[in-house]
Amino acid sequence: MKDTALEIVVVNLERSVERREDMVRLLEPLGLPYSFFDAVDGRKGRHSSFDHFDEHLAEVRRGFILNAGELGCFASHYLLWERCVRENKPLLIFEDDVVLNDNFAEAYHFAARKIERYGLLRFSGHKRRQWATCERLNDAMRIVRFERGPHGTSCYAVSPQAASKLLATAAIWFEPVDCHLDRFWTHGVGSYGISPLPVTHAAETPEQSEIWQGGQRAKKSRRFRRLRAIYRARDDIGRFLSNLPYVGRWKEPDEA
Repeated sequence: MKDTALEIVVVNLERSVERREDMVRLLEPLGLPYSFFDAVDGRKGRHSSFDHFDEHLAEVRRGFILNAGELGCFASHYLLWERCVRENKPLLIFEDDVVLNDNFAEAYHFAARKIERYGLLRFSGHKRRQWATCERLNDAMRIVRFERGPHGTSCYAVSPQAASKLLATAAIWFEPVDCHLDRFWTHGVGSYGISPLPVTHAAETPEQSEIWQGGQRAKKSRRFRRLRAIYRARDDIGRFLSNLPYVGRWKEPDEA
């Protein structure tokens, strides 16, 4: 199968010059097409895309209000999904605080051939999740389906069709962008990834991430706790039903 053109786009704050230079040093030797996208800087004030954010729904559904950095992060990925659809070509979206693992170059070429089939392929994950094998790529690598989204937006490939679905269910923002990406039972974009993960998030905590831009949230709201429990139960049911085809196939992250 012929490779699909898979452009690498690095989300980088204009003020994060050192991060940009680090990513150039990381990517340039690979000889792959890449460009930089100026991230939305939540600290610079309100961006027009922030109109999607519903503070009341965020408190009801999640118990907290997204801070400026989280809004900027969501806006940056949202704008890239729009670009993916507008230009009708898949993207491999990077944040600028990552380490490439030894299998990255090989994983890139596999993703270029497979992205139209799977729609979304995670190259990184902040949480260890059970998975089921969908397809073996070679003796060491496979495409997997995660039982739960692995969190994080450090690196993932997305097709125009998948980006369109992500946009359609992001008209209202009430949670961080990685939580939206994980919500496969809502938007219908499967939680697939390449294993072993080809990219590692370099920052140990979200607060260390330039893209996330730090900033502490207020203490979780105690209001609407019963309503949140109902929403969580609904999500659990949606996730369970979406996972039914994989029952009996889940493996732990360290299992071959």
